[in-house]
Amino acid sequence: MKRKLTLLLLIMTVVITQSFGQDTQKTQLELHSFKEATSKQGLPNLGALFREGWPMDDDGKQPCAWIRVTFENMTMEDAANVDFFFSNSAGIRLKENRLKEAEKEIWLFVTPTNSTFMEARLDKYGSSNRLSALKLEPKHVYDVVLRNDKTMSISISTLPAGATVKFDDWDMEFVTPATITDVPLGMHTLAISLDGTLIKKDTVEINENNIRFNYDLRKKKSITFKSDPSGATIYINDEEKGQTPLTLELPYDFYKVEARMSPIETDTKSLTVNETTAEEINLEPIKKKTFEVYATYNGRKVDADLYIDGKQEGHDQPSYTLTKPIGGKYNMTMIYAGNSKKKKIKVSNTMKIEQEFKISGRKTIVWPWQREYEAAPMGFIFGYVSKQWVTTGYGEQLKENNWGEEGKMLHGMQLGLHFQPCFSWGGGLYSGIFYELYMSWNEEARNNGYMDQFMEHCLYIPVHLYYRIPFAEKVALSIHGGIGMDCGLLAKFTSTEYDDVAPVTDYYGQEYYPKRFNFSAEVGASLRLWGVQLNFQYSKGLTDHKFYTSLGEYKTIQNKMSVGISWVFN
Repeated sequence: MKRKLTLLLLIMTVVITQSFGQDTQKTQLELHSFKEATSKQGLPNLGALFREGWPMDDDGKQPCAWIRVTFENMTMEDAANVDFFFSNSAGIRLKENRLKEAEKEIWLFVTPTNSTFMEARLDKYGSSNRLSALKLEPKHVYDVVLRNDKTMSISISTLPAGATVKFDDWDMEFVTPATITDVPLGMHTLAISLDGTLIKKDTVEINENNIRFNYDLRKKKSITFKSDPSGATIYINDEEKGQTPLTLELPYDFYKVEARMSPIETDTKSLTVNETTAEEINLEPIKKKTFEVYATYNGRKVDADLYIDGKQEGHDQPSYTLTKPIGGKYNMTMIYAGNSKKKKIKVSNTMKIEQEFKISGRKTIVWPWQREYEAAPMGFIFGYVSKQWVTTGYGEQLKENNWGEEGKMLHGMQLGLHFQPCFSWGGGLYSGIFYELYMSWNEEARNNGYMDQFMEHCLYIPVHLYYRIPFAEKVALSIHGGIGMDCGLLAKFTSTEYDDVAPVTDYYGQEYYPKRFNFSAEVGASLRLWGVQLNFQYSKGLTDHKFYTSLGEYKTIQNKMSVGISWVFN
C-alpha cells in the first residue's frame, strides 16, 4: 500500500511539473489584444454592415464570425505562411490574404461558438501561446495581434563613415559603422544623416537573411569615357563597365581607369572624381605616332599622290601628315608625273617624323614586279580533274582507266584552298590542300553481274615554285611547277543492282591497281581577272604503280589534268 502511494505521488509530481512548465514557458510567437471591433458608441463594426457575400457556418444556417489578424515584428512572407487553429466547434470557413492590401491583415471567417481557443503556428518558429474561452458571435468582427518576439543583431555601414542613424522611433542614435542588437523582425525605417543633414530615409525588412545594410552617401558626378578608337572596354578598379563611348555616375573617390582593346592594347589612368573633374575623359588604348611623308623629284619637294596599301589617300599635295598606330606596317607609294617610289614603313616611337620618298625619272624599262598590283595570295578553288594510268614496256604503251578500258580516263571534281604568295622579283610559292572525288560506272560489268560502280576519295598537296606577271592592279598571269603528292583515302567498287553485295575496298597496292601514294612532276598556269582566277594544271607521274610487273618489265604511272576556277583574296 505504501509503495502504491509513493508511485501515485511521483506521477502527480511529474504531471504538475510538466503542466507548470507549459504554463510558464514563453513562446516566440504571441497572440494578444483579442477584442471585438465596434464603433465608439458600441454599435456593430461598419465593415460587417457593408461586406457582401458573408461566409456561412458549417451548417449553412448563420453567418460566420470575422477575425482580423494583424502582425508585429514579422515579415510579409512569414505572415503569409502562418497557420491558425481553433477548436472543432469553430472551423475556419474562409481565409483571405490582405497582406498586400492597405489593411496588411489576414482575415479569418470562423464558425460561431460560445467557447473556443485560438493558436497560430509557423514551421520555423513553432506554435504561439493559446487564447482560451473565446466567444465568437455571428457577423461580429474581432481583432487580434500576432507578434514575433524574435530579435536580430544588424549592422549598418556608410561611405563615408561617421553618419548618424536613427532607428524607427527609438530615442537612441548610432554612428556608422554600427551594430544594433535586439531589433525585432519585420519592417523598419532608418533615418540617415550626415553632418546634421538628413541624407536618406530607407524602409527595410529585417529577417534572418537580411541583417547587413550598406549605404553610399558620397556625392556623384556624371563622366563620359571616350577612346580612340571607340569600342574599347572600360574597367573601373578592374571591374568591367562597358564599351566606349560610356557615361557613368561615379561617387567622389579615387579610381583606376583602364580602356582595353586587347591584352596588349590598353591605356590606364588614375582618376580623382570631385567638383573639378572634367566631364569627359579620353583614353588611347592604341598608341599612335604622327609623322609626315613627302615626295622629292630631282632634289626638290613636289606635289604627289599618296597610296597606302593600294588605296589612294591623297592627291597632288606637297606633304601628308599621318597618324598611325605604333607597330603598324604599311606599303606606301608616292606618284609624281607618272613616276613612283615605294616604301615599307613600320610605325614606331623611334622612327623619323619626316619620311622622304625620292622619286627617280621614268625608266625605259618597267619590270613586271615594279607594276602596281594588289596581291591576292589565297583562294578557294572548284574544278574538274581527270586521271589515267599509262603503262609502257617492250616498245608498247597502254592508257587506261580504273576499269581497264583502253584510252579512257577516270573523271572527278576537285575543291580546296590554295596559297600563292609572292616574295620578291615576282617569284613565290604555290601550294595548298585539295580534296578530290572520283566516280564512274561500267555498263559491261553490270550486264555481266559484276560490281559496276566505283568511287574514290583523295587528298592532293602541291609544292611548286611560282612566278607572277601582273598586267594591271588586279590582272595577272602566273605560272608554276614542281612536285605534287596524291594520297588515296578510300576507294571502293559497289553494285547498283544487288544491295546484298558487300563493297570491295582492298583497292590500293593490289595487282593491276594503283598504290595509295603517288608523286608527280607538275606544271600549271593561272589567269587572274580581279577576284576570279582560272587555273590549268598537268601532272606526269613519277611513282611506278607496277600494274603488270608479273608479266614483265612494265612500268605504270599516273597522269592527271585539272581545270578549275577560284575566288582569290588578300
